[in-house]
Amino acid sequence: MSKSIWICTCVHLLLYMTVAAYSSEIGNPITDDIKKISLLKQNIPKDYKITLRYIPKEVSGMCWVKLNVFHLEVSLKGLAQKFGNISSNKDNIGTFVQILQEMRYHIGHGLEDSMLEFDCHYVNEMWLTAKYFEFVEDFFYTANSSRDAEDCEPPPCPTSTKTTVTTTTTASTTSAQHSTNEKRNGLPDDPEKGAFLPKVVQSSLMSLLAIPFIAVVVFLLVWKMKSRRNAPQTERSPEEGPALFSGEEANIPPLDVEISEK
Repeated sequence: MSKSIWICTCVHLLLYMTVAAYSSEIGNPITDDIKKISLLKQNIPKDYKITLRYIPKEVSGMCWVKLNVFHLEVSLKGLAQKFGNISSNKDNIGTFVQILQEMRYHIGHGLEDSMLEFDCHYVNEMWLTAKYFEFVEDFFYTANSSRDAEDCEPPPCPTSTKTTVTTTTTASTTSAQHSTNEKRNGLPDDPEKGAFLPKVVQSSLMSLLAIPFIAVVVFLLVWKMKSRRNAPQTERSPEEGPALFSGEEANIPPLDVEISEK
């Protein structure tokens, strides 16, 4: 009989130590404080959007609470700044912020490393008041009812493989289209090369239009030089002196004719 009593006592003691150890690890959020979430839902407008960076449960698994504690704290701090110092909403939000800070303290320095490993799985959202506080309520109830895993193994990033496949498929499709166009048209399917041909034609036309203009200028120069060479030589320079006969004086009959007549 005494042995059974000692066995029951040891079992209860072990259970108590297990619960106490787990409660100290995650900070043990108080259920009465979680009930304040309903008050915040009523006091904040329904159409108000609140920003939150979080990680979904299906990605993080047992590490969901651990990976969301920091960003939820940041989001609640930003929401608290929207209210005045004497607002009850700010006091209630401050209570949750304090609980989250205690949880981070008990999680330890490994939190930052885990968040970096899951960084590609985080999502940024802007939720309405009801949906936002549903997430907050779910977070605290999950923190109270489940134990966080120490080792978190992140799944592969969802965008890396998809991006590689999409890029490869697009590149192969584009190259196939280019080769088809080359076979049909005999020209490379390149917009820059296609635009090069009109530029060459345009420059050729401009050069052809400039040829007649240059020919006319050369012709005028040659004609002017020839006209200067073929100028009449009757023009005399001032050094040669005046002409012997000019105008009416050239028509005067010789003097011997007038003497004979007399």
